[in-house]
Amino acid sequence: MHLLSLTKGRKLKLFQAYDPFKQWWSVDELRFCAKCEHLFIGREIKIYEDDNMIFHFRCPTLNCDGGFEDWQYPELHL
Repeated sequence: MHLLSLTKGRKLKLFQAYDPFKQWWSVDELRFCAKCEHLFIGREIKIYEDDNMIFHFRCPTLNCDGGFEDWQYPELHL
């Protein structure tokens, strides 16, 4: 697998097409990874493509392999 370097627009289109759990309106949206318990924004998500041209979306936190199923809308109390 190799890490892809994509524009914000292309990344957003991929999130919208491949995330079956959440809506994406911007790559600047916050998500909370239930696996590693960190907050991040969409633009930080790592996108890999394997030899079969299948996309894999991974949490940006070091050593976390969280994906769409692990990411939640953050519950921010301002």
